[in-house]
Amino acid sequence: MKKIKVYFQDYNNVLTFLGKREEIEIVGDARDCDCIVLWQDVRAYLQELGVINKMYMKKPLVVVQHGRAASNDYLPPNTFPLIADKFCCWGERDRQRLIKAGYGDRAVVTGSTLVSYLQPREIHDGKNIVFVPIITTHEEPDNIKAYWKLKQIELSKSTEKLMKSYDKLREAWNAWEVEETSATEGSVPYYNFNKDWRLIAKITYLHDKRLYVGDVVQTLQSNITHVTDSMKLLSLSDCVVGIEEGTFQLLAMAMGIPCVMVEGFQYRELGGIDYSTVDMVKTKAVRRVQLSEIEKTIDEELANPDSLKEERERVVKDEFWNGEGQPEDNIINVIKGVVNNG
Repeated sequence: MKKIKVYFQDYNNVLTFLGKREEIEIVGDARDCDCIVLWQDVRAYLQELGVINKMYMKKPLVVVQHGRAASNDYLPPNTFPLIADKFCCWGERDRQRLIKAGYGDRAVVTGSTLVSYLQPREIHDGKNIVFVPIITTHEEPDNIKAYWKLKQIELSKSTEKLMKSYDKLREAWNAWEVEETSATEGSVPYYNFNKDWRLIAKITYLHDKRLYVGDVVQTLQSNITHVTDSMKLLSLSDCVVGIEEGTFQLLAMAMGIPCVMVEGFQYRELGGIDYSTVDMVKTKAVRRVQLSEIEKTIDEELANPDSLKEERERVVKDEFWNGEGQPEDNIINVIKGVVNNG
């Protein structure tokens, strides 16, 4: 069987699978391919490639959705033109956005290739609360405001645990005075104090790591280990906290993890374009509260993690994968379709 020659640009691991498919041959020059597959056609050099291709090379072009609600690029305030012949949507909600933008005939629901990265939750001690700051063009003060509040909660709970063992610790500074199952000798590790409510910051290289004190997991979206590292963290997570419902929260929902959102953040601008009127993604699958209510809300979700299970499953079906076919196979079929019809 003749292989389809594909030139692709990956981001967020959504196209990594192409290099593993027997029917696909990856080429390094777009001029040599049968089909161009990109993660976006609206910004920077990939937009330029799309325009050049449309004018001169005239190769079939497929865009595969790279993140939650990425289809918003084709709606106001950006209203970027869809250059691609086909756009592979994660779910029906993105297809509806493209219909609204006037591109319904080019929108195909395939599901997200990130489905293949999902993994079972791991049994672990204590409770891990993962804070995921929003990604814009710089570090947002709303990120730090929320994170420092969460850090205060962690320290407060750790202090309570310290005081419960205070007298014993004065006599014998040993880890098992705080955590009976600890075999550590000598000084008490900090994780023994915050084990029951451990805060972890999941940041990217766009965030200021110096402002996130304590346990930090730092990943880069363009790195091949980005998604596997994120999934490993999620497999050990008990609650995800943030200030917007983004891709990480959608992955958490797909793995059955409760999510809590802090109210108050609003986009401002991106690339000189006013984003203040852009609606944040909001669903009924998360608890949405003021920062003053965050501790109570997280503790409620930890105590009853399945309270919004049905709502999470509906969002996952509508925005991530509806369960019809395997996303990778569905995308390959889209590629075959544009090549054969081109």
